[in-house]
Parts: sequence; C-alpha cells; structure tokens
Amino acid sequence: MRSSLLLLAFALFGGVRLSAQSFEPYSYTERDLFPSALISTATVDWNGEEETAEDQKTDDDPELEEGELAVYGDENGWIGVALYDVAADSEVRVEISIDGFLNPSVWEGTMYDDYEEVAIYPKAAWNFEALHKNREQRPVTATFKVTIDGEKLPVQNETFTIRSLNDCPFYVILDKENDEYESYSELFAAYVNENHPWVDGLLKEALATGVVTGFTGYQSGDPDEVLAQVFAIWNVLQKRGVRYSDISTTTPSEWVYSQTVRFLDDSIDATQANCVDGTVLMASILRKIGLNVYLVMVPGHCLLAFDLGEGDDDPILGLETTMLGEKDLGDAGKDIEVPESIAGTPNEASFKVLAAAIGVGTQTLEENAEAFDDEEEPNFELISVSEAREMGIMPIASGREKK
Repeated sequence: MRSSLLLLAFALFGGVRLSAQSFEPYSYTERDLFPSALISTATVDWNGEEETAEDQKTDDDPELEEGELAVYGDENGWIGVALYDVAADSEVRVEISIDGFLNPSVWEGTMYDDYEEVAIYPKAAWNFEALHKNREQRPVTATFKVTIDGEKLPVQNETFTIRSLNDCPFYVILDKENDEYESYSELFAAYVNENHPWVDGLLKEALATGVVTGFTGYQSGDPDEVLAQVFAIWNVLQKRGVRYSDISTTTPSEWVYSQTVRFLDDSIDATQANCVDGTVLMASILRKIGLNVYLVMVPGHCLLAFDLGEGDDDPILGLETTMLGEKDLGDAGKDIEVPESIAGTPNEASFKVLAAAIGVGTQTLEENAEAFDDEEEPNFELISVSEAREMGIMPIASGREKK
C-alpha cells in the first residue's frame, strides 16, 4: 500500500529535483493531516509485517526491485522526508515536530547503500489528546531538521492544515491523468464505536419496547430472531426522532477525498444523520450485540449491511439508513407482511419502514455486487468492520460520558 505513495514526494511538494544532500518534507495526505487517520491507525501495520530492531537501523528491504524506494524508520508513518544523493555509511539524523500536535520525533541511523533518493520516517510521537480535541481545521507549522555526518542541512518549515476529527479521508489521488488512487476507505470503520458509553442505554431502551427479551446476536441460529433484534434497535432510533439530514460538506483537498462524519452521540443529540452518520450509528449498536456489519460505499452514498447468520451460506442484507426518518409508508407499505407479534401494535408502521429499508438496501447490494469486487472502482466499497478491526483500525472515542 505504501510503496506507490512514497514515489509521490515530488508531486505533492513541488516536483523539482533538489541538489546533492538535500531533502524534501512530504506526507501521505499532502499538506492536510487527518486526526481521525492518525488516531485510528496508531496500531495498524500497513505492510503486514513486524519490524525488528535491525529493520529500524537499516533499509527494511536492501534488495530493492526496480522502481522501489528505499524506506528507513517507521514504514507505517504518515509524515517523513525524502533525502537525496546520500552515500553509503552516511550517518543520518531526521527530526520532525509540529507545534502542539507532534512532539519532536527523531530517527537516527546509517545508510545501507548509496541512494539518489531515500525516504525516512521517524517514529511519530503524536500528541493524541490534542488531535482528539481538534474539531475545527487550523493551520500549523511543521519543522523538519536533517543532519548528515554531522552537517546540518537548512531547516525547513512547512505549513500544514490539521483537519477536524470528524473529517475522514477515504482515498488519495496518486495520478490524476491516469486515474490512479490509494484507498483508505477502511478508516470509516473508526467511526463505528461499539464501545461508546451511550450504546448500553440505547439497548436498554430497545429492551423496554418488548420487541425482544434479550440481545443474543446469532446465538439462536434463527434469522427471524436476528431481524427482531435489528428491528428493536431501529424502532428506538425512530422513536428518538433521528432523521436524515444531508449535512456532509467538508473543505476540499487537491489530493485527498474526505467526508465529514458525526459521532454516535452527535447524531443522537442533533436527531440528524446523513447517510454515513446513520450507517455508523446503526453499525455501532449492531456490532455491540454481536452482528457482523459492513459499511457499503457507492458513488455519493453510504448504507449499512449485516450478516443474517454466521454461516458462509447465510445472506448479507442491506439496510438503507436514510429511511430512519420515515414514519409511515402509507399505501406503499400495505403489502408488507408484518409478524403477528407486531401487527396491530404501535410498532407496526416502524416495522414496515424497516422492511422497506432492507429491501432498498439489499437491492443496492445486488446491483453493485460486481463493482464491489473491482479494485479499480474507488467509489464502490464493501467495508467489513470486523476486518478493519483485525487490521488494527480502532474506534475513535467521542469523549462523551454515559447518558
């Protein structure tokens, strides 16, 4: 994932080849830094390999293939320097800091070989508390210092923009002319927070409706029981008045596509949710009760999907969360079959809306099945939250107390 982005150092920061023993700052997300990505991927190994102490001292892959860029330091880092025309056995020191957000972070080591260009990533000492509190974008100064064999190169200061914690990057453009990109869509899973302190309260409300007697996930092995649990949660969110609101504008970036995402508590407080907000809200609660959930990305839209059972042959159902605000389908819902336990109760209209939302969502899944499998389609993604967690993408804590 990282190798192709490393070759963008010139494109992102000027594109001009520098003189001998010089350096250029660069970042995977250009001059925008996204706290959501920095926090949620703090434990992610993008390369799928654990580095040894020796790896940190020398080039991680001394036998480079043609076109590969030598990388020293933390290959999972987001910010580093490109160093030019460095001789073998050179002693190099790189230090990067950002006022208030990145404590001085240093890499020191010896070059394994002669390099026309080499990337160096100090292990970043991010101030996660400050990143977590940042809800409005702001400019910051990043300071880059490089020393080679005791000689200090001129210090470089670059202005970066720290984005809001609610801004989620989902892909980086590599080459505009050839439509090349690097997907980060898994980062949306960071806004799914099954550990949020409000989830238990919502589940308690759902139990109080009497729709189900408990939340057992897939333990019953009965698809109808799984759907009943989904309905109990859907019903409570409807009663809380959560409805669709298309508020998703974020400041654009030349190289990074991003989306504003509300946290679970913000959506509930505001009783508003755009397609992504409503999806991560539902996904958070369904994941808490043990269901396998997916974030479904199609052009300009996001919806939810969930496994109806744990078996390989059990279907995946879509759920159009923008329909949460619908109270009654009227004549459109007259042919929807309602379980006897719900028919004639105040919950009947809510169940019909859920059934319709599942119908719409599942149809979206079926219509775009091939596109989800096409790696060259950046706008079509079926993101498994479970797989994102296995990668190391953690939920972003909202900082709110129980309610």
